[in-house]
Amino acid sequence: MIIDLTITNFRSIKDRQTLSLYAESTTNHLSDNISYPGDGKIGVLKSCGIYGANASGKSNILLAFEALRYIICYSGNLKDGDDILCYEPFMLSKNQTSDPTEFEIEFFIQDDKRFLYSVSFNKYNIVRESLDFYPGRIKANLFKRADGDTWEDIKFGSHYKGGKKRFALFGNNSYLSKAGNSADSSEIIQSIYNYFRKDIFHLGVGQSVEMFDWKSDKNMVSKVAELLSHIDTGIIDLEFKDIEFDDENFDLHPSIPKELKKKILKDKHKKAYFSHKNEIGELVKFTEDMESSGTIKLFKTIPLLLEAFEDGGVLILDELDNSFHPHVAEFLISLFNDPEINKNNAQIIFTTHNINLMSPSLLRRDQIWFIEKTNGSSSLFCLDEFNKSKVKNNSPFNRWYEEGRFGAIPHIDKEKISKILADEAN
Repeated sequence: MIIDLTITNFRSIKDRQTLSLYAESTTNHLSDNISYPGDGKIGVLKSCGIYGANASGKSNILLAFEALRYIICYSGNLKDGDDILCYEPFMLSKNQTSDPTEFEIEFFIQDDKRFLYSVSFNKYNIVRESLDFYPGRIKANLFKRADGDTWEDIKFGSHYKGGKKRFALFGNNSYLSKAGNSADSSEIIQSIYNYFRKDIFHLGVGQSVEMFDWKSDKNMVSKVAELLSHIDTGIIDLEFKDIEFDDENFDLHPSIPKELKKKILKDKHKKAYFSHKNEIGELVKFTEDMESSGTIKLFKTIPLLLEAFEDGGVLILDELDNSFHPHVAEFLISLFNDPEINKNNAQIIFTTHNINLMSPSLLRRDQIWFIEKTNGSSSLFCLDEFNKSKVKNNSPFNRWYEEGRFGAIPHIDKEKISKILADEAN
């Protein structure tokens, strides 16, 4: 489970910003929305939503998870001198266009161990990197890589046990990526590497699930079809057929491992067909381009949902409201908050404009986040930071947000826009 993610100098995020899923309040309000992994002393939220105007930086918060995942899982495949592709510093300040991007993430993995990983990198090098964990209340360092360190200079803590420690790596390779992808590394390092590789699912706007190999799994296909049939899509069945595909014209970055390339290309060779019943009960097959955008988004989301619930993963969805009916979006969130369904501490982190989801019957105050931009720089803040004597657990969050009480809404100069359009009309 993700406890929090801290981001500095990434895309529209100039200064240090933290998205926290730590349950700030011990009140009983929507207590089912909290899990207690590990020793049960820390409450972690199962879901959180981020609100803000268009271009405020909502998607950049989610892309930070993807960039961190790239550093942890794929930077180890970079050759000496290759660019670190996810280095995208804040561009509106001359002082920061060459400064490192910094990520810090605190999390639990499935065996209930708690870790803190931090990494700093620029276009060509990992500048700093460290991993701590909590054997008790006090954290202990597992490894530390300082600015200017080569692979021979990395320092290891006394708690780093089992397996090989030292791996030869280039300056643009993270230690976690290089060591985690090696069979003779520590079991702890491998488990963290595999957590980010297998259990973090990011679905952006218009993005497919090519990185997730499920189309050859008959059991998964059957489950997806069954769930689609119960969400009023009209779909009776789902199947995939092999098609011809030009692998040579499908370009994949050289840093992507061969094993993953094979899965992606295998996935590309399969085409989905959705069965519907016509007026006399016969089955008619539709292709993806014949289905609604809402149905296709469900088709892409459901496999990730099932996998997250099975493995205790994290589902990251950009614009949850896009193409989904409000009832469907609300239902998806409620599934994560339901302890009878979400037994493995899966999480959903999403961005949205749907104010109906900002309801005290669905989300707690500490599950609702806002982001707004000033001079091009994004700032992140939580509803729980507002005066609790005024914003209570049963306050109409959505109505007050619409009224502008919390900020993070678009600023529209109606007068000037009206004048421009009137002049154009004349």
